[in-house]
Amino acid sequence: MSDTGIVTEWLSIEVDGGVMATYLARPKTPGDYPGVVVGHEIYGLHDSVLAAAERLAALGVTVLVPDLFYRTEPRADLDWTPQGRERGLALLRTLDRPGAVADISACIAELNRRGATAVGMVGFSAGGHVAYYAATQLHLNVLAAFYPGWLTTTEIPLSTPEPTIESTAGITGRVLLFFGGQDPLIDAEARDELRKALAESNVDHELIVYEDAPHGFVYPGRHWYRPEYAEDAWSRLVNLLRA
Repeated sequence: MSDTGIVTEWLSIEVDGGVMATYLARPKTPGDYPGVVVGHEIYGLHDSVLAAAERLAALGVTVLVPDLFYRTEPRADLDWTPQGRERGLALLRTLDRPGAVADISACIAELNRRGATAVGMVGFSAGGHVAYYAATQLHLNVLAAFYPGWLTTTEIPLSTPEPTIESTAGITGRVLLFFGGQDPLIDAEARDELRKALAESNVDHELIVYEDAPHGFVYPGRHWYRPEYAEDAWSRLVNLLRA
C-alpha cells in the first residue's frame, strides 16, 4: 500500500427502493485493492470526510462514502456551527438500525462487485457508531472508529432498544478505536466499558486514547484539530489496513 494517483466520482446506489448518493475515491491504476466504507459525522457529506476518503484512496484503497442522511436530506453538507450541529443531530435521529445496515450492506456489495480483496469500515464520530454497529451485524475485515459516541447509552435510534455495546460479540474483524481524553461526549467510564466488552467477546482490538485531545481532533480546518494526534492515528490506521 503506497501513495498513488486517484480518481473520484459520485455514484447512485439503490437501497430498499431509494437512491443513495455515494462518493467513490479509488486508485487510478487498475489492480487488486481492499475496500473501505467511510461513515461521516453529523455534518454529512462535508469536504472534510471527502478529503479523508481521498487520502485513503491515495494509499491504495477503494473507498465509498455513503450519504447516511439521504432519506431525509440528500447530500446534506452542514457547517461546523452550533446551527449545523443541531441540524446534524436532528438528521442523525432519523437514522435507525435497519436503515444503517441496509446502507452499509449496499456499499459492501458495490465494493465486492468492484473486486475488493477485503472490506472494512472507517467511521468518524456518529459515523463511527454506524461503523461499530455495522460490524456487529455484517462481516467487516477491519473496523476503525474515531471517537464514536452513544455506544453505551440509548440516546439515539441507532443505540436502541439496547445499547450498541451489547452487540459487541457479533464483531468478527479487527477493531481499532481512537478517543480524545478531553472529549466530554465519551468519558473514561464509557471507554472502560468498551474495553471490557471487546475483551469479554474475544474481539481482536486496540483502543487508543490521546489524553490531551478533544472530540473531533483528526480533521484539519477546525479549532479542535490536533495534528500530532491526527497523524499518529492515521499511521495506525494505515498499519491496520496493511495487515
